[in-house]
Amino acid sequence: MVIREIPFGSGLYYRGTVFRELILRRPLGLVLSEEDLRGEDQQIHIAAVRGENEIWGMVILKPVNDRVVKLRQMAVAPDRHRCGIGRDLVRFCEKRAQERGFSVVEMHARVSARGFYEKLGYETEGGEFMELGNVPHIKMSRRLVGERF
Repeated sequence: MVIREIPFGSGLYYRGTVFRELILRRPLGLVLSEEDLRGEDQQIHIAAVRGENEIWGMVILKPVNDRVVKLRQMAVAPDRHRCGIGRDLVRFCEKRAQERGFSVVEMHARVSARGFYEKLGYETEGGEFMELGNVPHIKMSRRLVGERF
């Protein structure tokens, strides 16, 4: 397995949209809409890939401003949970963000994933709120300045 950036519009990108829909949306009775995908050509797509095209994990970085990037659409195949893929994806994202001059990674994390992100050094900002219908989320962030990955 290798973690790498994948080009927007590539075959692997399209397989990644299907993967994200299966892992993140369908369990909630939702689909990835055109609105969800709008602007992804300006975002950084990262995947954990086995072989040429088997996706085990996926995440996107969306620039918010010159110093902040938002981690979004984090998904790991259910049969690959607790194998370190999520951690490796986040660390890869942090390295890429820092290389591009960002100093803060933020996200709207599902409350159920809060402990995972806290172990990686992310801190909660504010209280819970609902996204994707009734899924509780929390804003979290981590400063990257001076970090080595």
